[in-house]
Amino acid sequence: MYQSLKETRVCVLNFPSIDIYDRCIKTIGNNQFETDEITASGLTAEKASKVNAPQIKECFLNIECEFLWEHDLFEGSQEVAVALKAVSICIDSERYDQSKLGRYGKNGYLYQIDQPANPETGEITPINHGTLEPGVPIEWITN
Repeated sequence: MYQSLKETRVCVLNFPSIDIYDRCIKTIGNNQFETDEITASGLTAEKASKVNAPQIKECFLNIECEFLWEHDLFEGSQEVAVALKAVSICIDSERYDQSKLGRYGKNGYLYQIDQPANPETGEITPINHGTLEPGVPIEWITN
């Protein structure tokens, strides 16, 4: 994706739910430049509405973006921070309505938790996924 983003200066951020997580992870293994990693992983690529980049039909949220800039995380880093500008957002109505499938909980947003490390031992936990669950409201006191 990074090479494509640099060349085209656009992308689509696709948000999967847990039911297609395994296919989304397969896109990482099918990322040779000559391979369409979306269809090779059993997902459906479709044309985005505002940018020339594919969106994944099975994902319930698609954010079409334009590339703004990138910076090294720190001097000499091999990692970069990338800034994108959202130009279009599409979300399935069943997910938008929390009383139906909803955006939160087991059917909602899926987060990749990338190798969290124990700060005392340095032990690394394997990559995993997580969801946000609605909780008890917390009083917001600002003074």
